[in-house]
Amino acid sequence: MMMQMNPQPIKYCSLLLGFFVATTNAYSQDSGNSSLRIDAIIRLDLKKHGMEPNPPVSDIQFARRVYLDVIGRIPTDEEFGNFYGDTREDRRARLIDALLESPGHESHMFNWLGDMLRVKDDYYRIGKTWTFHTWLKVQLRENRPWDALVHDMLTAEGRLGENGATAYLLRDASMPLDSLSNTMTTFLGANIACAQCHDHPSAEWTQRDFYEMVSFFGSTAFERVDTRKPAIVLRDERFSKANLVTLLQPNMERVVFDNTRSTVFPEDYAYNDAKPGSQVIPRFINWDGEKGMPLTSMRPQRLRSHFANWMTSTENPRFAAAIANRLWKKLFGMAVKEPVTDLDDLASATNPELLRYLAKLMKDVDFDLRAFQRIVMNTKAYQRQVSLTPPEGEAFRFPGPLLRRMTAEQSWDSIVLFMRGPEIDLLKTDHAPLMERLVFPFEFSHDRNAIMNDREKIFDFAKTLMPDGKVSNGEGGRGLFIQTGERLRKETWLRASELPQPMPPTHFLRIAGQSARDVADDGSTEGGITESLAMMNGEVTKSLMNRSLVINASRAKKTPVEQITFLYRTCLSRLPREQDMSQCLAALDQGLDIDDIFWALLNSREFMFIQ
Repeated sequence: MMMQMNPQPIKYCSLLLGFFVATTNAYSQDSGNSSLRIDAIIRLDLKKHGMEPNPPVSDIQFARRVYLDVIGRIPTDEEFGNFYGDTREDRRARLIDALLESPGHESHMFNWLGDMLRVKDDYYRIGKTWTFHTWLKVQLRENRPWDALVHDMLTAEGRLGENGATAYLLRDASMPLDSLSNTMTTFLGANIACAQCHDHPSAEWTQRDFYEMVSFFGSTAFERVDTRKPAIVLRDERFSKANLVTLLQPNMERVVFDNTRSTVFPEDYAYNDAKPGSQVIPRFINWDGEKGMPLTSMRPQRLRSHFANWMTSTENPRFAAAIANRLWKKLFGMAVKEPVTDLDDLASATNPELLRYLAKLMKDVDFDLRAFQRIVMNTKAYQRQVSLTPPEGEAFRFPGPLLRRMTAEQSWDSIVLFMRGPEIDLLKTDHAPLMERLVFPFEFSHDRNAIMNDREKIFDFAKTLMPDGKVSNGEGGRGLFIQTGERLRKETWLRASELPQPMPPTHFLRIAGQSARDVADDGSTEGGITESLAMMNGEVTKSLMNRSLVINASRAKKTPVEQITFLYRTCLSRLPREQDMSQCLAALDQGLDIDDIFWALLNSREFMFIQ
């Protein structure tokens, strides 16, 4: 018997679908208007300075550019072919949308934020920070708004093993003044480092301003414990110091409220507006130069949340401008206001009106970083041919993006693509569970000596981590985390986001410019002899020559012409020109092999640069 269907759900679904389509179309229209507005601002600025915008970029160059800018690698031959075979008028917008929603975008953004936030596998005396890596990747995967993500980092509490977001504040736990300075510089472009010791010589920041901002964190304890000391107290023949250090770190490194703490002015404070050693009352900086009222009635437990609310507020003119300026630089190669860490004088931006509009746009999209990038990449300005970097002292007015060298991570991820194919976007590592399993399911003393009272409780828990719950004499130290070590993947051909952060100095990534993550925004795209030698004859290139999927796929083609065409499409995302083809065929006739042509393309400037 055929089931009778209720027409009401169908009617409701139709209405819902109609609403969704209408909303989507309205959003697309708003996005398009925003893109047009950006183009109008740039065009007016160019005209004012007697300049013309660059010609539109070709589909071939656009495809390669947007793959590198959105997912951090070049397109495969198949991906390039799919885009080039799409005849729809909006195929560029569709490609941008698809890439922004892909797993590769998460990887690329993690690399970008890793450089900004100085993400490392290990922080000094804190140990592993894998919970932070996973937390950050989840935020990117879920497309958490930037203001919410930053707010969470500034207000995070608890143990590192339970709450990865605490790693941001633990990063500089032993340096509270530097921590505030880095936070203000990174998220607001407020260059206040000089005010730690004296009034800023070239800005309106005073030393008092600086300490009043630091005091919002004065009642917070960033416990960066040297767990070697309690480990020495606890150790016996059952468990070694080394393994107890590893066990204690996810539990003892934490962010907690401490009502015994507060911020005081330094003993060498030299200004007459406060006494050295006196307690600092929190007060926010106002960008208009007027002093705000001290927050004398604010509960100490709420100070950090109050600071985070102030920083990420849409009323804070610096917060939206700072991240918008950074993303613009990511896509165009140069920020509207350089350097991105100093927005003290917004009027000195290359195009102040453009920066103001980008800040407004960031607020309009509710700090949705994907939505913001989507709008920027759909501008005519982004989709124009590249310009060369202007001479020093000459403003760049964005007639198109700058010609840029790939970042270390883009180079590496493109090389890994040659080794493994597009599956690399789906290969994700998550070591956070290895830390989370070490978290004590009970409270314990954080005092170096009093922790002895909890020894047996801690050891009983440690035994549960041992294989079969057994401890062998003399093996307690070595065996405690043997499961952890066995579960760590030793795979080398993974995307940069899934490898140790950062890689050792001898690895290709570091040679190519990956940041050591000691200083924010320290990645380099300068290139150099060492990188050139690594590309020409390093271990990575040798592996490519022996095991590359690209070479095997090209050899499977029937004719030399087909082989050469495949290599050009794969490496450079374009077809070989007539001269290219004749030179390659002549090289093969003279005894070179197809892998020699692949090597030459890999080492070409055209491969290494984003056009």
